[in-house]
Amino acid sequence: MKMSSTSNNRQGRIWIHRPFEVTPSSTATKTNPSISCCPLPTKTLKPPLENRIHSLYQSGGSETLGQWCQSKQEFYKSQFSSRVATDDSDRIQKRKLPSSSSRSREVGVTIYLPKSKPDYTKLHHGICLHVHGGGWIFGDSQNQVAHRCLEMTEIMNVAVVSVEYSLVSTFSDNGQIFDPVNEVGTAIDWIENNGADELNTKPVYVASGESSGAHLLLLAMLQRRDQFDTDRRPLTSTWKCLNLVYGFYDLSGSPSVRSDGNDSSPLCGNELLCMADLYYEKILQEGNQDDQFREKIIDRDRQHPSVSPMYANLSNLPPALISVGTADPLIDDSLFLASRYSLCGNDVETVLYEGGEHGIGHFGLQENDEMGRRAREYTLQFMKRYFEECGLTDG
Repeated sequence: MKMSSTSNNRQGRIWIHRPFEVTPSSTATKTNPSISCCPLPTKTLKPPLENRIHSLYQSGGSETLGQWCQSKQEFYKSQFSSRVATDDSDRIQKRKLPSSSSRSREVGVTIYLPKSKPDYTKLHHGICLHVHGGGWIFGDSQNQVAHRCLEMTEIMNVAVVSVEYSLVSTFSDNGQIFDPVNEVGTAIDWIENNGADELNTKPVYVASGESSGAHLLLLAMLQRRDQFDTDRRPLTSTWKCLNLVYGFYDLSGSPSVRSDGNDSSPLCGNELLCMADLYYEKILQEGNQDDQFREKIIDRDRQHPSVSPMYANLSNLPPALISVGTADPLIDDSLFLASRYSLCGNDVETVLYEGGEHGIGHFGLQENDEMGRRAREYTLQFMKRYFEECGLTDG
């Protein structure tokens, strides 16, 4: 994908809308929204139409798209050594978790540990569950996100557990079907039941997901909430907050996605709709659902709550930070979700980044622009605040 920088001296705005009481000891201003400024982020030039994901799929089918996804994976693999120092690689562990769902066999995770601090009884403040993005068609829990997960461990002094969920574009040779939501659920179960003891952390948990990862994380958290029984603590007493970054919450296509067409970069609305179609069809094709479930999904199309969390009952969920850029086709997904999240009785903080494209703070030209750095740092400080509310500070 060809990208180019453009310069703009005008300051871009960052809007932060908070609930009046974010946490019991919050000192946040009660002015909504608060506005700060920094230089506008670099704008990504449009790639040729034939290089767009939906065009590749329409012209060459699954084989061509699979080759494109493989090239993305190889790119991330080639970048790993330049992004992760050799001595930091010792803090990265691969592990297989026994699945808590009958649909899958094992679920891979990559565990990231902060640098040891032997003066602590428990070495780390808690665990952050991480779910990577990639439109359900590419991405992984190590090569793509290791540098960011290691950053999270250092800022928050936590163990990060990143899920290696199944992708639309990959085919398993061990009989494991496409079941990413339950695979994220397996990681949730393991963290709650075994994670703190095995990773030597406090039993305090937060969760973070970007793009399609935010979609899968929210669906898995809704499943976890509904599994509550007398032997299990309520979701909101176990998970302190959710960090939902430019997520895809309406697979039928929110107004901003459908109206975008081929306009935006690095991802446009038509690419997002193509990836949503691929996810939806894969769920129907390989998901181990009963006939009644399939009929409900088909009858209600892509707005069924099991595939589009925008339409789910969102009550009794942890406080959330919902972040998105104003140049992201998924802006309506975040704004609509934030509204419903609040109306369902949850605390939610919403941040908008003027000129922010899909991926701001995490990949592409806007990963390390000043506004991109601010976006990333704000999410980390948001999650860290909830560890501090539990008395887990270095002081």
